Amino acid sequence: MPFAENTEGRNWEYQHDNSPIHTSNATKNYLNSKNVTVIEWPPMSSDPNRIENVWGIMSRKVYENGGQFYLVNALKTAIESAWYILEPEILETLIMWMEKRVYDVILKNGKTLNY
Repeated sequence: MPFAENTEGRNWEYQHDNSPIHTSNATKNYLNSKNVTVIEWPPMSSDPNRIENVWGIMSRKVYENGGQFYLVNALKTAIESAWYILEPEILETLIMWMEKRVYDVILKNGKTLNY
């Protein structure tokens, strides 16, 4: 929320994948209390959601070579490092493939894709 609240204007919406943690009453109440507009999204539908790909890329980087973390700060540092070394070309590729991915999801009637 601090990032969103510092964004110029209020022209943004929040998207999540409807997993149970995102749709709990506590989460819904919090988002409502902050007047956050939530985009309607099919339950557990990560295929058309580019950020899921980013999390996967980052997760592989954070846990490469069998990495394990015993301190929250060490994990936080590893996540931040993975975020800052993301190459813009990776993000551009994810954006370019979005139209095809959405089309494939439609063809499969919303079922999970085998990417």
